[in-house]
Amino acid sequence: MRKEEFWEKFKKPKSWVLALVYICTLLFIALALTMLFIDYAGTWLEIVAYASFALAACSLAYSVYTLVRFAPTLKKKLVAFLENHRFTRTLVKDFGFRTVVFSILSFFASLAFGVFNGAIGIFYRSVWYGALAGYYILLTLLRGSILLYHNNRRRGVRENEAVREARTCRNGGILLLVLNAALSVAIAQMIFDDQAFVYAGWTIYAFAAYAFYKITMSIVNFFRAQKQDDLTVQAVRIVNLTDGMVSVLALQTALLSTFSDATLRVSDLNTATGIAVSAINLALGIFMIVRGAKRIKTEEQNHV
Repeated sequence: MRKEEFWEKFKKPKSWVLALVYICTLLFIALALTMLFIDYAGTWLEIVAYASFALAACSLAYSVYTLVRFAPTLKKKLVAFLENHRFTRTLVKDFGFRTVVFSILSFFASLAFGVFNGAIGIFYRSVWYGALAGYYILLTLLRGSILLYHNNRRRGVRENEAVREARTCRNGGILLLVLNAALSVAIAQMIFDDQAFVYAGWTIYAFAAYAFYKITMSIVNFFRAQKQDDLTVQAVRIVNLTDGMVSVLALQTALLSTFSDATLRVSDLNTATGIAVSAINLALGIFMIVRGAKRIKTEEQNHV
């Protein structure tokens, strides 16, 4: 193969080559991260470690290069693919529809996490995990009530659409206050019994990335939802915001439990963050109740 042909294929690889490169990049990065937690100094694993670091760096650099170079083309192909399917087209273009779809996924995730914590709480007779189970089960009920409204609206079950929508928002705010009470119990139990979330090994870094992504997107979508007329879309995004703040609190307890030393007053930091999260959730619940009540009053006056 001539030098010019090699560089041409290097700069414009085929699709299957790109897929192989991305898979190898992920594998090399995973191997390199694994080696960080192994005492390889002075053993044959030292060669494996340095090789994995080099391969991870080179493959990651090339992957970034291809992503930057082919981003416009990939974007066009992805948009064309999404436009050809009704569900994905609506998912991309309709913020309200996207909110409902992702809420369905969050509904099952909250349910599973609630059952998981409940089982651990029963097995270990832990009030801490029992309070967490109560929080996630109530979160499931809150999301489920909003999704139930959307299902009824889709089926045409309506008497006064605007009033029912406002009632869903108001009732969601009431449930959020109850949810906040369960969260406050969990936070108090965490502080008094010195409990914390624990993540094995390097998984804490993955959870940290997920928590920051979750809280960032929930904040962005919260403000985007305020531009929507549908109060239930706003309610779902508020619930997601409260869930995101709990993830940040969980991350803080895990980080402090893993990396703090004796000079750091962990309990005080967890108390401050816990109070802040509870206060914000309380304010959001009241906000939903007030907004829903105002819309109900306005709609009833308009139909008098």
